[in-house]
Order: sequence, then C-alpha cells, then structure tokens
Amino acid sequence: MNKWILSGAILLLTGCPGPMDPVTLMLPAQAAVVDNRVCITVPAEEGEKVFSVQFGSDAGQEMYKTFGDADKQLKAVKGVCLPTFGFAFQPDNTYAVYYRLEKSATEKGRLFAARFSLTQDNNGRLQIVQYQR
Repeated sequence: MNKWILSGAILLLTGCPGPMDPVTLMLPAQAAVVDNRVCITVPAEEGEKVFSVQFGSDAGQEMYKTFGDADKQLKAVKGVCLPTFGFAFQPDNTYAVYYRLEKSATEKGRLFAARFSLTQDNNGRLQIVQYQR
C-alpha cells in the first residue's frame, strides 16, 4: 500500500507538461545570404521587437544580447533581415541563431531559431545550408 501512495505522490508532484506550463515553442527562422552577408528573417507580426538574440557556432563563437529597455528594442519586420550586431559569421562553421521577439512586457514572446552551415565557393561567395530541427 505504501508503494502505491509513494508512486502516486511522485506523479502528482512531478506532473506532466500542460497548456499552462512555460515550455517555449521554437519557431523556424530562415537563414540566407544577401549581398554576401548572412541574413536571418522571421515571420514577424505587427509591433514585434527584438528582445534578445543568441548566436553560437561549433567553433566556439558566442554572442548573447538582451534588450530589456523597450526604447532600445529594434523593430522586427516580416521578410526584412534582422540585425546580427556585428557577429562575425565565418565560412566552414555551423551556427545556431536564436531571436526572441516580444510585442509588450505583458505578452508572451516568440522564440525563433535557425541552424545552418556557412560555406564559401571559389569566387568568395557565401552559401548557406540550412538544417531543420
């Protein structure tokens, strides 16, 4: 009997993910090369701004920025390249890029992610191979 009570208590305490759990859903961002530079686009909605960005590579490059002050948040526009804040994308590396967009401090933001490899052809033109999750 004690086994069943203990098992039931463990299940009740650990629970299962549900609709009110703060599990963040990652949405796909698109990586492309525009004017021989990395361009990340997302399907931004009207009024969304960049709250945070995180870039990382398999070579150990990393950058993380947050913009808690609404006046410093940059507007995100659907189909327009998001800022990369001077991050040096290098050929022959694999990258993961994350952007969190928010409309206001009271609304839940959306997280966009892109994973891709960057290569360079013999003419110096950059090329991207994008990976799906």
